[in-house]
Amino acid sequence: MNVVWSDLSAPEQWLSLLGSALILIAYALMVSRPHLGRIYYTMSLVGGICLLVTAGIYRNAGLMILELAWIGINLWGLRRT
Repeated sequence: MNVVWSDLSAPEQWLSLLGSALILIAYALMVSRPHLGRIYYTMSLVGGICLLVTAGIYRNAGLMILELAWIGINLWGLRRT
């Protein structure tokens, strides 16, 4: 699969952008409003899953490992809240 950045017609590109946005927004909100952690952990978890799917499509092993770790951290956070 040879997709360039400008090819936003591919569904996996939109999934990747959604995942990134969810993770970044959740992190920013967690820093500013930590008392709502469960919501932010869930947002970040969904974002990580989106990016894991995208990493699988593109066979990006490094990103897959990163996202698996991110998913695990968010699951751990959800168990603690």
